[in-house]
Amino acid sequence: MQSPDSKMEAMPACKGCSATVHVTPEEITKLFGETLKVRNLKLTTEEEYDRRITLCEGCKDYQFGTTCRWCGCLMAIKAKLTAARCPAPQGSRW
Repeated sequence: MQSPDSKMEAMPACKGCSATVHVTPEEITKLFGETLKVRNLKLTTEEEYDRRITLCEGCKDYQFGTTCRWCGCLMAIKAKLTAARCPAPQGSRW
């Protein structure tokens, strides 16, 4: 019988995090606010954001309820950016 750790070792690692990293909604809000101060970013509508984040939440590669396994991004931020795309290697889901 395999241990839970051996299953984790068999999975490709997330580029930006590990199983010990968790980001709170408050931290995400703070990071997003700081990102907006640095750049003039175009944001999606709330409806488009909701559509994107719903697709992320249904994806097996969405880790810790915050992070994409493929790019390591906090999807609550990335999904708000108009120019952003889902990084899934089989093709963007949104």
